[in-house]
Amino acid sequence: MKVFDIKYLVILSSALFMFSCAKLDEEVESGIENEKPIGVIVDETLCNYDVLKSYSGDLLIGTNVSLDDLSGSNANATLLKTNFEQITPISALNSDVIMSDEGVLDFTDIDSYISRAEELGVSVYGDAIVSNFNQNDTYLNTIAASLTFQTPLFPNFVKSGVFTDGTFDGWTVNGDVSVVDYMEQPSVKMVNDGSVSSSDATSLQSPIYTVEDGAKFELTFYVLSTQEGEGRVTFTGLNTNDPEMDWMGTGTPSATFTTKIGWNKIQIQTSDFDGSGSFSFKMELGYTSNVTYYINIQGISLINLNGSVEDPDQIFLECEDAQQIGKWMIPVDDDNVSGGVYLNGIIDGDSGNSHTGTGTPSDLDNQDYQFTYTFNVHTSGTYYLWIRQRAEYPWGGDDSFFMSVDGAEYFCPGWPAWGAETNTDTWTWFKLYSSTQSEFVLDAGEHTVSIKIREGGHWFDKIYLTMLTSAPTGLGSAVMEQKDVTLDVSDDVKKTAVEKVLNGYVEDVLTNEGEKINAWTVVSNPFAEDGSVAVSSGSSVEGSFYWADYIGSDYIAQAFSTARANAASGSKLFISENGLNTNSDKLNTIVNTVNSNNDIDGVAVSLDLNLESDLDVVSDMFDVLASTGKLIFIKDFRVSSEETEEAYALQSEIYKTVVDLYKTKIPVSQQYGISLANPVSNSFGLWDSGYNRKQGYAGFVVGLGAQE
Repeated sequence: MKVFDIKYLVILSSALFMFSCAKLDEEVESGIENEKPIGVIVDETLCNYDVLKSYSGDLLIGTNVSLDDLSGSNANATLLKTNFEQITPISALNSDVIMSDEGVLDFTDIDSYISRAEELGVSVYGDAIVSNFNQNDTYLNTIAASLTFQTPLFPNFVKSGVFTDGTFDGWTVNGDVSVVDYMEQPSVKMVNDGSVSSSDATSLQSPIYTVEDGAKFELTFYVLSTQEGEGRVTFTGLNTNDPEMDWMGTGTPSATFTTKIGWNKIQIQTSDFDGSGSFSFKMELGYTSNVTYYINIQGISLINLNGSVEDPDQIFLECEDAQQIGKWMIPVDDDNVSGGVYLNGIIDGDSGNSHTGTGTPSDLDNQDYQFTYTFNVHTSGTYYLWIRQRAEYPWGGDDSFFMSVDGAEYFCPGWPAWGAETNTDTWTWFKLYSSTQSEFVLDAGEHTVSIKIREGGHWFDKIYLTMLTSAPTGLGSAVMEQKDVTLDVSDDVKKTAVEKVLNGYVEDVLTNEGEKINAWTVVSNPFAEDGSVAVSSGSSVEGSFYWADYIGSDYIAQAFSTARANAASGSKLFISENGLNTNSDKLNTIVNTVNSNNDIDGVAVSLDLNLESDLDVVSDMFDVLASTGKLIFIKDFRVSSEETEEAYALQSEIYKTVVDLYKTKIPVSQQYGISLANPVSNSFGLWDSGYNRKQGYAGFVVGLGAQE
């Protein structure tokens, strides 16, 4: 069926289709006025065809169209009103249009689209509710995502040992509370069963802590919720012990907080102490039945933001713990240094050769000879930087290095006359400075310090940042380690979270638009080329979110079940897929899917053809789809061709053949309709860019039943 008699088609083109109608089909009292362009003889057979929808009978004839093309009284709007019964939004129903980066839904565009369609007297086809593409992946990728936090620099009153050993020594426990590893992290597990009696029935109360004068406490904990839940924290030692607080940094105080599925950060600050000098807190999670909480033990902290500068403003960094360490910064074990390890900076394996004879590095971009430590400052202010270091051979060959703070130009402290601090083979605290300053003004937040070798054979043990002017001694005080902690989410919790968003989105779309649209693509293009459910396979494409990555193929049935429960009575629900005419794996999977799901009313087939397409396989596809007994809808229908009279003639014959096959192969009771990808296109439209009917128009209407 693929091969046509080109000679015959060329003759046919000359006899019947050499010219198309001159102008857009316009409404007049009698129906249609066909204007012929001046100087052009227009074939009367083509021009005298009636408007498209007059040949459709009970078959819906539709097309894709954008909101912009519906606006005002433009030519495209007139074409749509005259020829079509249904239109499909190109983007107004896309998730990335409806959903904000915060997950808030806005139906303004689709409501405007529907309103304009009503003015034109055409219905709207809802395509599509659920897709792997055109998604707001900015929001969707935050669902049940991993969370990373930094342990505080301030002293933590909460001692984690009483949790990790399972004793809860000094703490009061109510309900089903235990210590477990969740995703390889020690966690307090708190379980609510099917009935809850009070908020503190599942709770954990801290010991009593001493409140110093002028204290300001900050309480932080990270809680994973397997379902949406509710909680609060109550206190002793405050003027109001059950206060309304801004638990999650939303800017709105409330009596309780609501946990989403996944990780939640709870953080509050208070200085509203009652003067008793004592303070405790109780985490109460007994509000919601059938939910399990995991509180990460490392993430439970109570700190005094107005406490002593001893810890927050004196930051010690072990050099061997730097996030970036070049290959010629060699870790060396030594029980006599802080942390038991120091870094030995060498030059290409040699400890003594001079790296450069200048005050700045000659190979600025080479990171092999440097280490960089990223750290956080809690309090903005003026800091002094010290490093505990020594030279392997202190007689001029190993006694210099470069330094940089926050990516500033590298500088060699002491250049060109080396001081005694670096010219020594004993461990010495050396004060760092740059070409312009001996102190560093650091804002609260993240900063970096980099050390780069100038001469091989220099050793580095520890860095000290302080707001104090006194010099450190010995190994320095014990390091208050600040580290990143990443909290992962188990697959079952991710699945639950994504299922909730999926079903909630389908419900919200149909609640808002279900009375205005009575036919929908509920799930679009769910299958891969081999017929399996489509997944991302680790690739990341902007605007994509593969529901099956989290839910598996069950997401299709869930979407249809939710759609059926929320759609208006009598609504038709379709599953849509492309390439069914050329891919038997996809076709068989679609058939199996619709045959096993009573919520699916039909299959919407995206049909994208060209002049080389094999129409035998299109015919076979219709036979297979007809066997389902479901509605069959051709959508996004196009036959692309070159812009020549010969190609247009062949294109017209293909349009005619496919429409005829659809009407012949698909029982009338299963025929939903045919919708064009775009009515106006020099390549594949039934009208050209000047809104003149093309030869394909004649082929299409003849396929519908018009006389040739």
